[in-house]
Amino acid sequence: MFNYKKLISFFIFITIAVFNVSNADTIEDLKLIQILKDDVNSIDGIGNPRSIKVLSDNSKVFVSSGDDNAFAVFNLDDNFKLTFSQVFKNSSEKINGLEGASGLIYLEHGNKVVVTGFYDGALTIFSSENNSYSFKKTISDALSYERVFDSEEPVGKLDNLGLLGAWDIVNTLNEKQLLVTSYMSNAISIFDITPDNEVIFNRTVKSAKPFEDGLGKPISLALSPLNDELYVLGFEKHQLTIFDRSKVGALLVKQVLINGSDGVTQLVNPQKIVVSPNGKFLYIACAGSNSIVVFHKLDDGHFEFLQAIDNSDIGGSGLEGAGSLAMTADGSRLYVAGEAGYGIYLFETEDNGRLSFKSKLLSVRDNELNKISSITLTEDNRHLLVATGKNNSVFVFNIK
Repeated sequence: MFNYKKLISFFIFITIAVFNVSNADTIEDLKLIQILKDDVNSIDGIGNPRSIKVLSDNSKVFVSSGDDNAFAVFNLDDNFKLTFSQVFKNSSEKINGLEGASGLIYLEHGNKVVVTGFYDGALTIFSSENNSYSFKKTISDALSYERVFDSEEPVGKLDNLGLLGAWDIVNTLNEKQLLVTSYMSNAISIFDITPDNEVIFNRTVKSAKPFEDGLGKPISLALSPLNDELYVLGFEKHQLTIFDRSKVGALLVKQVLINGSDGVTQLVNPQKIVVSPNGKFLYIACAGSNSIVVFHKLDDGHFEFLQAIDNSDIGGSGLEGAGSLAMTADGSRLYVAGEAGYGIYLFETEDNGRLSFKSKLLSVRDNELNKISSITLTEDNRHLLVATGKNNSVFVFNIK
């Protein structure tokens, strides 16, 4: 029987390699501020951290935890030092929906945080009042892990919300919709945000027709800068599905790109996608091929394969299980890491969208940077936060 419990720490089965590394390698403009470790110095809720978000005013940091089944809140001081504030876990205070917590977004206008629960097939919503967060509600079909992951009987119509295996989540710029990728539902689930900031189910999208029947077991998604396109990664089918999106949120499949077709190479188990600020380039971390695959936009609005970066471009190893990306606001730099690899890798982008390797950071203060599950840049591009999945840690850097 396929062990879905392994998915939360890493979506593809890869043996972690042994690397010959040199501590002389460094990203010179990164200065370590702090290392946070789960269950150290009263810190809780960052066991296998999966996603990190920072409020735009740099006042709070939010972390989802796949092993603690938790959502943690940290306060930030003027020196960007984190102090543990709150943690919410499954089964505490009658909270549910956080089993295998993975994706996370915040709604600035609504003062809410929404967390996806992979194994609970849920969205869990927290609201802020008087500088403190509280549990508000869980949205779920309430199907058990055994029924969804272990049973050979199809879930069928019991899957009403399309949230089974909910992994990644994004919100629109106007904060009127949430979009969720769900691995087991093989769906995008769309929720509307009402004027009084309630989250209401709208519909699911499961088809990529007329190009493909399904979405290829999606786990990650991104919106274009103008929110007029939606990009969805199908992990199992090595697939990128591109939708046109109208101003009212209607989706129409425009293109499907699949590894091995139309000149596309190394798009194996795509796991994370970022879009350039001008909307002309897509950068995709591919866990199965240990690669970063780049697509560029043609004059007719379709995308075409441009480049694939792998370990041969960075000295032989490090991008194993590529799954983390973060791009600067001007699109000039891309930070990359692999969850079965070793280190953070910095690339510069050329005007034509192609990547060129610049430098890497393998360890800081005798702490190895490995098992990296996500990389987060603050909106002002002054700080970088690195989550190290099974190392249960968060590294906080200043960008000089």
